[in-house]
Amino acid sequence: MAYTRLAAATSVLVLLLASNPVEAQRIPGWGRVAPAGGHQNDPQLLRPDGGPVIPMFEGWYDNPDGTRQLCFGYFNTNTEEVIDIPTGSDNFVEPAEFNGLQPTRFLPVPPGGRRHYCVMSVTVPADWGDRDVVWTLVDRYGQDYSAPGRTRHEMYHLEERQQDSRQSAAPRVRLDRSGAVAMGRTPLVAGPYQARVGVPLPLAAEVRRDNPYSDADRMPIGFRWNKQQGPGDVSFRPDASLRAAGTRTIVDAEGWNTSPTAWAQAQTEATFSEPGDYTLLLQAYNDPGRSLEPSDLEFFCCWTNVVVEVSVGR
Repeated sequence: MAYTRLAAATSVLVLLLASNPVEAQRIPGWGRVAPAGGHQNDPQLLRPDGGPVIPMFEGWYDNPDGTRQLCFGYFNTNTEEVIDIPTGSDNFVEPAEFNGLQPTRFLPVPPGGRRHYCVMSVTVPADWGDRDVVWTLVDRYGQDYSAPGRTRHEMYHLEERQQDSRQSAAPRVRLDRSGAVAMGRTPLVAGPYQARVGVPLPLAAEVRRDNPYSDADRMPIGFRWNKQQGPGDVSFRPDASLRAAGTRTIVDAEGWNTSPTAWAQAQTEATFSEPGDYTLLLQAYNDPGRSLEPSDLEFFCCWTNVVVEVSVGR
């Protein structure tokens, strides 16, 4: 099949459709995707439903042990349609040793036309060299979209955990007071937790930020939960005591910056519609606190990923 190669587009701007909805159909332009640093300017690209999901390579960064991390996101070109693509011939990562890390549920494009950022993280050895890690998705019309992840281009070298250019650092997140602490794009993996269909599962999280550039860091921390993989639907009920903005929850700085040991509580409940094994993704952001959607947050610094595995029975 002919592949549409996406060369690590780190800045994608999409013009929204006019207000008149267009019936879902395959249209010219879906196979024409912006190159690295370019813009997708086909006004027909976005529509309520019927469009493809396009994998995106976001960039790479060094790990302390000498390995390197490749970050992938995705761009669902629909404004309303949630798309499920199980792992297999329509959703796979090569080489096969990395297959299975990718999401299978793809949320609509956030308001503003931007994408879901760095939802999959792949670790490659220090001697990986010029090889590629390629994520491929196939749409309902049989068109392949592939994103090659590679470390040989310095322009895609990301600042990780803290950014000198933005004078900020990623939030810290922990699910257990005595457990491991996550910080940055490389996910902390927790679980498996046990749950039952229809019975809310409490998901406790604590967050704080230690910013080496500022002793009076007042920017709030925003966070959101999403389903990554699993056979059924997952609904999330955020902590009613916290401030909501769009699809995320806000933790104000007063909840964690009162002392070097203070953590803010951020509780959530997840309810599962079917039994099976699920993967959930928690993403925590440095958040301006305004009523913005995640598309706006994903282009601010900085964020932290936590992956939670849940086994759901009847």
